[in-house]
Amino acid sequence: MDKKVLEVVLRKSFDDSKMKRIIEMKVESAMPKGENFLSTVLRVTLKVVLGNGRVGKKRFIAKRENSGEFADHLKEDIQLFYTEVLVYTNILREMGYLMEEYGDTEGPLWCEFIHFSPYDSTIIFEDLMASGFSNVKRTEAQDLDHARLALRSLGRYHALAKVLEERGLIYKDDYKPFPFLNNEAHIRNLIYGGKQALAKGMRLGWGEEWAEYADKLSKVSFEEIFKRIKDAGNFDDNTFKCLNHGDSWNNNMMFKHDWEGRPIEMRFVDFQSPHYNSPCIDVTYFLYSSIKPSVRHQNLQSLIELYHESLTSSLDRFGYKGSKPSLEDINNGMERLLFFGLCFFTACFPCVSSKRTDAVDFDLVFKTNGEEGYNINVYYEAGVIEKMEEDVKTLVKIFDS
Repeated sequence: MDKKVLEVVLRKSFDDSKMKRIIEMKVESAMPKGENFLSTVLRVTLKVVLGNGRVGKKRFIAKRENSGEFADHLKEDIQLFYTEVLVYTNILREMGYLMEEYGDTEGPLWCEFIHFSPYDSTIIFEDLMASGFSNVKRTEAQDLDHARLALRSLGRYHALAKVLEERGLIYKDDYKPFPFLNNEAHIRNLIYGGKQALAKGMRLGWGEEWAEYADKLSKVSFEEIFKRIKDAGNFDDNTFKCLNHGDSWNNNMMFKHDWEGRPIEMRFVDFQSPHYNSPCIDVTYFLYSSIKPSVRHQNLQSLIELYHESLTSSLDRFGYKGSKPSLEDINNGMERLLFFGLCFFTACFPCVSSKRTDAVDFDLVFKTNGEEGYNINVYYEAGVIEKMEEDVKTLVKIFDS
């Protein structure tokens, strides 16, 4: 075909689908109360005139920065929206180029960034739901199929980031440490405070046989927990490290499913908290925040092996020339972070899995240094004991050792 003819045909095709004019605009909340803590997420639905004159619909997501004690504390440590915009316009764009360079056809791991307005701190994204993506319900947590795809995607993401670092496009010193492993207020308010709330809930609703466990949990000092968690994240210079997503939990993942309901594609959302360290931090954070506890207990090693295979094969696929971590290296990193994972799970899982919209008031949590703000009822809701008992016993055993 003649090049000029093809150019005219393609230009007309693109022009036909372009938006020429907005006729109507509808704005509504994109997430129910209790599903997002740092942002207000809105769905914008437009009735538009297209380039070919037809009327169509376009949907976008608008995310606005929240205020309050919790959000303001984070902003002191991390410029959330500014950081996210930089990740989209620099890191994710370069990852896209890298995938094109090596002919990766699995698709991106993120949604399309459209615009950022610094005047009202609003970011505009594509609406993934319009393309058939959806979240796994927070209250249900992920099953094995979703967890496998999430970890495979996490391995690809870490590999892409490591190759960009090797090319000088990611600088580790540009990123602050992971707050759940380094920030005293985060650990005191969200992990130690949640642990104390769990102990109260156990005394109220777990039965007499759990009283001794509750006593042991409540007696462990903040200083001990802070030191052990901070030490766990202090990996030496010989450790394989890369840029982590930083908030790799269920609500920041969207899946597309086949006709039988099996997940076939995944996108990460919310890139506000990247940090540079062992990729095992992202993996631990995901495993202890986002999947059914029974799935983790029954499949932990196979999930770790799947992640390792995805990471190393993706490093090879994208031309990484450095040394790759062995499975033993990843296992050692996961073992090192076990204490953090158990603390995080026992403190936070009842809140994130509860159907209540008042499970936790993060502003009150940060105003009171973790002494208030937790709804104790969520720690003894129906089914909580069965989901948590194995990890509670393991954590208490670590405290006793």
